[in-house]
Amino acid sequence: MFGFVKEVFQNFAKDWTIENLARELEYVKRIFVVSKDMRGRRLYEIADQSLARLAHKSDLPDVYSYIMAFLVDADNSKLGKTPVLSGKDQSKVSNGIAGPSQEPAWLKSYTEKAPQLETAASILPSFNYDQHDKRIIETELHTIAPKEPLFDELESIVRIKQAEAKMFQTRADDARREAEGLKRIAIAKNEKIEEEYRSRIAKLRLVEAEEMRNKKLEELQALDRAHREYSNMKMRMEADIKDLLLKMEATKRNLSL
Repeated sequence: MFGFVKEVFQNFAKDWTIENLARELEYVKRIFVVSKDMRGRRLYEIADQSLARLAHKSDLPDVYSYIMAFLVDADNSKLGKTPVLSGKDQSKVSNGIAGPSQEPAWLKSYTEKAPQLETAASILPSFNYDQHDKRIIETELHTIAPKEPLFDELESIVRIKQAEAKMFQTRADDARREAEGLKRIAIAKNEKIEEEYRSRIAKLRLVEAEEMRNKKLEELQALDRAHREYSNMKMRMEADIKDLLLKMEATKRNLSL
């Protein structure tokens, strides 16, 4: 994990803002909070001190140089030369008090802590950081690193995904309600159109029926006139025949006399 942190800072930290650097330092603190390795403990302390400096608006390049100096020196087994804030300087940082020049005090603290770290290194000879030991230590750190930060990150991702799912579900519900509203409007318009169509058809049929009625009425009136004319003609013919018969009877009587 130490090598991974070093690679990340070497490749990306120079482009970070104060907010990005502070967030990454918080992750580093979470990872190395239970570290039993000297480098891990020192990295935890460096991250804590750097966060304190960032909290009081220290110069970002100074903090970056401070962290990178530790990472480079620690990886080269030069922990004795790694910069460390003294207790006095750290209290000044936490109280937001800065001297005439913070950088000299900072550099001065390197040499104050150097003998202590060299003594610790001599007491613990097993911390000879060759490649094999580094792999073993990183494996152990990976095993004993607290799971809470990872769970926190996963929970944060889950909450984000749940919020996104809820947002999309809300949008889907809104779209469904809008579609249902449009469907109801379409059905209402369709019913209105059908009703209007039936009304127009009924009116057209009524007009056609009226025209047919008038036509039939005219035909009936024509038949009635023809019937009356026929009746009148029949009556005239009957009268003519009766008159003719009477004349024939009279003529017959006259001839018999």
